[in-house]
Amino acid sequence: MTPPRDALSHDRVLQAALALADAHGLESLSMRRLGTELGVEAMSLYRHVPSKDALLDAMVDAIVDSWVAVDAAPGEWRARLAAIMHRAHGALLARPWAVELVTVRPLVGDGRLRYAESITTALLDAGFSPQLAHHGLHIVDGTIMGFTAQQARRPTAAALGDRVQALYDGALADEFPGISRTILEHHDHDEEYALMVDLVLDGLARLRDGSPPPRSGSGANYVLTVA
Repeated sequence: MTPPRDALSHDRVLQAALALADAHGLESLSMRRLGTELGVEAMSLYRHVPSKDALLDAMVDAIVDSWVAVDAAPGEWRARLAAIMHRAHGALLARPWAVELVTVRPLVGDGRLRYAESITTALLDAGFSPQLAHHGLHIVDGTIMGFTAQQARRPTAAALGDRVQALYDGALADEFPGISRTILEHHDHDEEYALMVDLVLDGLARLRDGSPPPRSGSGANYVLTVA
């Protein structure tokens, strides 16, 4: 049964788009197919989202907004940031199609701003200077997106070629003993990410409590992308 027009809303269209991408991949998302999923003509959707690009931006904003931690005590800055980093990492791995989308859509909406505000406020409340809080935002965000994107796109050993597969099979231990040993004894990406989170938070704490290290390069200002 076709729902009445007033049953549609921006949020209902957004949630249907997210569900469609989750079920069939981002490439399956078109306004025509989304309309079919909702039981309406595609043109009806434009009363609630002005374009497909606007819909994609809204999807990114909703995804990033879901990362904001609200369950840690306000004073526990490490717990607040760790919660955000782990929530974001898990959410993106559960939606591999979203990794690319979040990195390529430049528009900053309220969801992204709430995410940035949550990280920045946690750092400022913990005694970080505004400059270090600004750097901390980009360090945290870069760690989330960089590590998660790498993990989400990591192919199987076989796809990386015969030499890598041979490493995993233990056939190149004499030629590459160091790599072979690490593969044989331990290879846990979740543990790697947890270690990365701890290293980032430890590093930020040291910067707050001591003198920032000398900067190299041009020292150009960052531009807030919250991506």
